[in-house]
Order: sequence, then C-alpha cells, then structure tokens
Amino acid sequence: MKTEEEEEEEEWRSAREVLLIVLPYLPSLFELLSMTRVSRSLRDAIRDETALWTNIAVEPPLSSRLTDDILSEITSKSAGKLKTLILRRCLRVTDKGLRRVVDSNPLISKIIVPGCSGLTPEGIMECVVSMSKNNHKLETLHINGVNGFTKQHLSSLLTYLSSEGGTIDLEVCPKCDEVRMIPPCSRESCNRKQTNERKCRGCWLCIPRCAECSVCLGPETESQEAACGNDDVLCLECWLVLPKCRFCNKPYCTNHSSRRHEIATTDAVARPSFECEACYYRAGTNPYEVDYQI
Repeated sequence: MKTEEEEEEEEWRSAREVLLIVLPYLPSLFELLSMTRVSRSLRDAIRDETALWTNIAVEPPLSSRLTDDILSEITSKSAGKLKTLILRRCLRVTDKGLRRVVDSNPLISKIIVPGCSGLTPEGIMECVVSMSKNNHKLETLHINGVNGFTKQHLSSLLTYLSSEGGTIDLEVCPKCDEVRMIPPCSRESCNRKQTNERKCRGCWLCIPRCAECSVCLGPETESQEAACGNDDVLCLECWLVLPKCRFCNKPYCTNHSSRRHEIATTDAVARPSFECEACYYRAGTNPYEVDYQI
C-alpha cells in the first residue's frame, strides 16, 4: 500500500516526464526559462536535461540582455551537442562570443543571427571555416543585418555550406549590385514568372515591399505606414488585420511585434490593446525597464 507522499511523488514524476517531452517544442529561450520558475524540481530537471538545450532561440525581449558570457553559459548546457543557434537582434554578442560557442559545439547545423550588428563578416567567416575543419558544413546561415558583407565574402561562404540544400539569406541584388537579402514576392502575378524574370526581384532598399507579407508595392498599390520605423510600410490587406496602437492607430509587423507595450486590463471581454514605442516614450515611460534575467 503506497503512502500519500509516494503517490504524490509518482504523479509528479509522470507529470515531469510529460513536460520534458513537451518542452523541446517551446519556441524560444524565454518560454523555457519561464518554465524554470514553476518549481524547484522542474527547474533542476530542465537544467540537467541536455536535449532541451540543443536548439537555442533568443528573441526579444531577452535579446537586449544577452552577452557573450551569458551566451556561453546557456549553450554549455547542451554539453557540446548544440544543433541550432538562433539569435535575433542580440546587439551585445560579438565575434568572440560566437566563436566560443562554435568551438565548443562543432556540429552546429544552423546559425541564424539576423540583426546581430555586434558581429562582423570576418568573425562569421572564421566560425564557418573552423567548423569545416571537422568535415562539417552548415545547412543554414542567416546573417541579414550583419553589416559589411561583400561579394567575396558571399562567394567564400557558399563554398562552406552543405552541398545538399545549404542555404544563406544573402544574395547580390540585381538592382544595386550590393550583397543584401532579396525576399520572395507573395504577389501571384510575380510568382508565375521565373525567379530571374521577376521585375520586382531586388532588395528592400530597391523595391518597396510590405513589411509583413513582402509583396511588392507598385505606384498603384495602396499602402499604410507601420509603427516599426525605418520607413516600413504595409499593404492594405495586412494593415487591416494587424493589431494597432491605441493612440496612433499604427500596427507592428509580426517581426517587430515584441516592441508592443501591452495594456493590462481586468475586463475579460475587452480586446487586447497596446501602445507602440513612439507613443509610450512620448508618455514619459520606458517599455524596456523590466529587468529580464537569464
């Protein structure tokens, strides 16, 4: 006959096993760290389970807190088995920090670092070359937003990517001849043509596009301003369906939705509302005063 404590322990053990199956599917590090606050036993289980740390995704709001040392500490939990590293707009991560991670995890297959302006083309090249010494090649390399890439850099990087479907998110723009990301167009008439025949094939600076769906915006296409900044605009279809700031009535695209300052409400029926950064700063407050701890 089991005691009440033994039954509770068995129930918790079963619940923990289920959680460890579900946790790898959490979208980012923020959600995983949030789960460590549920209980001490779950925190210890997450900390000691190597499989949970083989795919690391750091996105806002944690991006602004991530440093080289914190990145090294987090990735060390994978015990050298890190497969995917996603860092979005982590401005404080440098070449030194990325190289440290690559040296400790030589079998990484995906490196996605868009908007990490603390990195350099030379630093990324050194990381990719270092991995190739072990006869290992990257499958995915996303480096849009890392400034300074040239045609020579791009040509060299392509030789170190996997020959079986290896992808990089930069190309030489046929309009300006610069190395930039060329997004696919979602307009049906454009997709019916061959890729090289599309008149709208070009980088974001050469071809006006919707910040949400990437459709090209011609002179006859109705568009609206987004709250994202950088002169980002949205096609009318996307503008109509995206949530808007309660003051200026401008929406964020999905990529910048983390900048929204949600407005707390006790009304369960009321629709969620938010303020954009511009309106929130104008009110004399700071949406990033929260001390996010990793």
